[in-house]
Amino acid sequence: MNRGQGFSEEFLNSFIDNQLDPEEKARAYVLLSNDEEFNRRVCELRKVRDLVQLAFKEVVVTHSPDRKTTGWVWGNIRRHALAIGLLLIGMAIGWGFRTDVSLGSNGPVADQAILHRQAVLGERAETKVLFHLNSGRRRRMREVLDEAQNLLRLYHAEKRPARVEIIANGAGINLLRLHHSPFAARIRVMHEKYPNLTFAACQDTIDRLISQQNIHPHLLPEATIVPSGVAQIIRLQQRGWTYIRV
Repeated sequence: MNRGQGFSEEFLNSFIDNQLDPEEKARAYVLLSNDEEFNRRVCELRKVRDLVQLAFKEVVVTHSPDRKTTGWVWGNIRRHALAIGLLLIGMAIGWGFRTDVSLGSNGPVADQAILHRQAVLGERAETKVLFHLNSGRRRRMREVLDEAQNLLRLYHAEKRPARVEIIANGAGINLLRLHHSPFAARIRVMHEKYPNLTFAACQDTIDRLISQQNIHPHLLPEATIVPSGVAQIIRLQQRGWTYIRV
């Protein structure tokens, strides 16, 4: 985005859909950590996206001789669509009455927001980002490592303080399992290079693997264990960490 260009919904959607370049993402993470209004708008848009996906996920309508049943099904689909449409319109109208925040490179409004926050918290205010992985898909594992590495690389180059934690639970714990992780070597390199990066595994997930599948997972030496992944996410959010689910 160009200097001075207003914060747009197109940019919001690109951020939500993970279509921004690393530098723009890093600046968005700064705003998520430092600007409550921006954080709220991102959360609202994510909720709308989740509602849309939930409403239209795997809707299957079969032909039926019972016209009343078919009409009832289609009527419910139309009502869901109408409700979501009204919700989206209401969100758009509500956003239209709010002050825009610039997310462009060196955007003046964004910079003022960050500088104001730094003036309150101190010149070297620390950005804290929590990445959550609960998928065992290789693409998602690579994505969470890319996100964390790009963010850490940028902040290191700009000599700005930041802390990053990757927390894995559910199927995502395979990222941190010895002899199972497809990125063990990369995790070792990242752990050695960035002391402000933490890899956390969920103890609840480990316990379920043991009790339900009789699997005793061994973790990479770079991994730490937290009692509960969900509790860790809540705890860090309460301490001002920005939460990103990959």
